[in-house]
Amino acid sequence: MIDQIITGMATMIAGLYPDSTVYTEPIEQGLVEPAFYIHCIDVDQRDRIAGRFVHSMPFEVVYFPENGLSDINANLPILLANLRTVSLPDGTKIRGIEISGKPIDGEGHIFVTYDASLYIQGPAVAKMQTIEITERIK
Repeated sequence: MIDQIITGMATMIAGLYPDSTVYTEPIEQGLVEPAFYIHCIDVDQRDRIAGRFVHSMPFEVVYFPENGLSDINANLPILLANLRTVSLPDGTKIRGIEISGKPIDGEGHIFVTYDASLYIQGPAVAKMQTIEITERIK
């Protein structure tokens, strides 16, 4: 699920910024600005009833601007608005929550969390085959 969300985010950002490079793996050398780096910060699982649970997946998008702080300030609102809903590779849409962004050390940092409700199918349970009910009135 994480890779699908990263792919959806990368596709959306690449569509908005066709002249930028979108990285999904850490870059040690050769970063060409403007560029974006997407990664999942953490995964949290909350249990629900009947084999259901929620995966909460916070992501960070780091924007490496070409022209400094003015570039970050111009692009943060665009990214925040477009990360609200992301299309996954299979066409499913997932909604982002807790979206925020700020400049840190000359880079734009955008934080967004995607929640996914999941269900684990348990083992098959034997079911009653037939039942007969007879009513009598006295």
